[in-house]
Amino acid sequence: MDENIRREDNLKRIEVKIAGMNYVLKTDEDEEYIMKIANYINKKMSEVVANEPQLSTSLSAMLTAFLVADEYFKHLLECDEKLSKIGVESEKYQKEVEEYKEKLKEAEEKILQQSQEIEKLNEIIQNLNQELEKTKQELEKTKKELDDFINAFDGDR
Repeated sequence: MDENIRREDNLKRIEVKIAGMNYVLKTDEDEEYIMKIANYINKKMSEVVANEPQLSTSLSAMLTAFLVADEYFKHLLECDEKLSKIGVESEKYQKEVEEYKEKLKEAEEKILQQSQEIEKLNEIIQNLNQELEKTKQELEKTKKELDDFINAFDGDR
């Protein structure tokens, strides 16, 4: 019981007017929010009274409560349908994401293989360049030897 007393100490008293009658509500909700609800209920009750002026206040209140509950349950149903649709779409997108992940994995593997091939080809090119350099040096040496031989032969004449 002490807990209930402490809880009531924290509650605000908010006065609202519905169907011409004042009510004091104890709540921990924001006053603007409570006023918004009260205005909505008052509007609905005014619509019921305008359509059925012969009804008593209690019957008008009951019909208003029924209409508000009807809106609430229809809204819940609509939300459930949207959530269900979102769930189906989410599963579809999740499958697509998994497919793209697999394609990405395959592409990464292909890139790795091609990178390894490029490394091998670069090694081959480097080896061929070294061989080319050796061959150029041998050719220069042979050319020099040939020039020396020709010069020596021309010198003998």
